[in-house]
Amino acid sequence: MSKFFSFLFKNLIWVYSCALICFAYTSMMASIPDHVYLEEGEELTLDRMLPVSLVLHDGAEVMANVADSTYEMIQKRNSESDCRLLSVGEHEVVCYLFGILPVKEVSVSVVESRELFAAGHVVGIYGATEGVLVLGSSELDAVGGGRVEPAKNLVFSGDYIVAVNGESVQEKEKLIRLVDQYGSAPLTLSLWRGDELIDVSVRAAQTPIEKYGSHYMLGLWVKDDMAGIGTLTYYDSAGNFGALGHGIGDGKTGKLLHVREGDLYESDIIGIVKGKRGAPGELQGVVYYGSDHRIGEVTDNTDIGIYGILNADCLRKYREGDTSYAVGYKQDVCLGDALILTDAGGEGKVYHIQIESLDYSPSDRNKGIRFCVDDPNLLDLTGGIVQGLSGSPIIQNGKLIGAVTHVLVQDATRGYGIFIENMLEH
Repeated sequence: MSKFFSFLFKNLIWVYSCALICFAYTSMMASIPDHVYLEEGEELTLDRMLPVSLVLHDGAEVMANVADSTYEMIQKRNSESDCRLLSVGEHEVVCYLFGILPVKEVSVSVVESRELFAAGHVVGIYGATEGVLVLGSSELDAVGGGRVEPAKNLVFSGDYIVAVNGESVQEKEKLIRLVDQYGSAPLTLSLWRGDELIDVSVRAAQTPIEKYGSHYMLGLWVKDDMAGIGTLTYYDSAGNFGALGHGIGDGKTGKLLHVREGDLYESDIIGIVKGKRGAPGELQGVVYYGSDHRIGEVTDNTDIGIYGILNADCLRKYREGDTSYAVGYKQDVCLGDALILTDAGGEGKVYHIQIESLDYSPSDRNKGIRFCVDDPNLLDLTGGIVQGLSGSPIIQNGKLIGAVTHVLVQDATRGYGIFIENMLEH
């Protein structure tokens, strides 16, 4: 019996040791980014607790600041050690554990130094879709009795109708008019479904509901634009901006809107619904639409933010009060003190947060930074992170490192952010 327990104990120790090694290895891999941006002339800085050395594919060592023992070795720079600064461009670097065992390849993009203006301005956002977005399908009352659903299993939520019988469609009013115009004749709807442009044949149904302004209908719920408020994250000296830190999606389909054209407008916050457990709050604002209040053009709606260019008057006005910061890349970000910038309270102010964890290679690029709001002024103002604060710049150690993107539904004081380098990859 004692031999059995001895055998069992040894196996448990072996299993525990393997699990511990796997956990340590996985943790180490997660703490090394897959891709790193590096400014020209900088040394590559990784977690100093990692006992790794960095070597180019050609065998030369990279000027680096990693674990002390490795750093000391590199600092010697003796005749046997070919240490170099990486030139502007793309490089592949291998991480060697204890300078012996290759454990991970890291792509390094060496770029010229860059500064951006941190904005934090709450703005109005308007966008017109590329075609008419389908939200859903429903039944109709048909002439002669009964109910029909002409587009069932033919047109789906998330489709974009761009033409009817070859005639371009960008507004829902034109779609309604063309459907009624063709009456009971077959219709060919050209639509985008994902990345594929397809044609669908369908017949409209005649309906007695004249109040809708059409006797022939498809029974589709559609939209052709969107509007709301969000926060401008950054802009450069030429006025090129990035905002939100995530894309503009449709609330019903949950998919990214295909925006044909869009604009930024001036806005004012008229109320704040504080966030609380299970119920995210929101900024309530008024947007001043019209050419006199237009401050910029939206050119791209992506999963990592919206982008465009500010007009000259707005750029001049913003630059008078905003501060420019050096870009802080992933390896510059650390746990602990940081700031977020917003003018949700009526004027631009910075509020203190604590960065709690970092994910260098998240499955969702919008959630690389997790933080907690601990500033009593912001907690009193909003209760934490609320809708409308998405895009608020995150600043640490004098560098612009990211932007607020999400709030934890069960805890309004905690949220996620995107690394600024990811926003710059659009």
